[in-house]
Amino acid sequence: MQNGKNRQPKSTGGANYLDTYRSSRVTVDAIIQAATYILTKVGWEGLTTNAIAERAGVNIGSLYQFFPNKEAVIAELQRRHTVVTRTDLLQVLEVLPQQPSLRDALTLIVEGIVTEHRIAPAVHKTIHEELPRTVRHMTEDKEQLRRQFSDVLKPFMKNVPDPELSIYLMGVAVHAIIHNVTADRPELLNHPGFVVEVVMLLENYLCRSETRDGINKLSPHSEQTPLSGSR
Repeated sequence: MQNGKNRQPKSTGGANYLDTYRSSRVTVDAIIQAATYILTKVGWEGLTTNAIAERAGVNIGSLYQFFPNKEAVIAELQRRHTVVTRTDLLQVLEVLPQQPSLRDALTLIVEGIVTEHRIAPAVHKTIHEELPRTVRHMTEDKEQLRRQFSDVLKPFMKNVPDPELSIYLMGVAVHAIIHNVTADRPELLNHPGFVVEVVMLLENYLCRSETRDGINKLSPHSEQTPLSGSR
């Protein structure tokens, strides 16, 4: 048996690796936060790698160690946004079957998406208008998520001949509406009638009355809630 005095000290390689990993995470987080701040306060025009590095408190070499250009920074920001949005949608998906009506189910979905876009709308605008599609992060299970929503919403639908197609078009419509509002009139995201109007549009689309000749038409809605001051 070897004497304790002759034992070799344990390697600290693992600890050093963890320290380096944590330091890298801190640096990347600081860069992302700095980019978010600049986009919110100044806009895309003021977003440069030098400005990001200065705001983050790191040298430009450290920034380039992780990101080759500002587009890569925004791509990482968008990836994080996608992860958060997906997590929120999965949480909504769990409670949708317990909703008493289609309107309640759609309200949960729209409120969740709108709430996410209320946070730094300038960032969302930049992602969709300035970030090339080739570097955008695409959710790999986007189609699976759409099918899950379709399965949950089907029992609420009425006279919808092709639920899968309708859910797809609903997603396109919601994305287009919220994106354009975020880009052009972000103040509407806080308007008390905005979610109501979007939900009404979707509800009438997914709950239809049937005409005598068997052709589905959108069901009329008795209540109207126009956005005051909208253009």
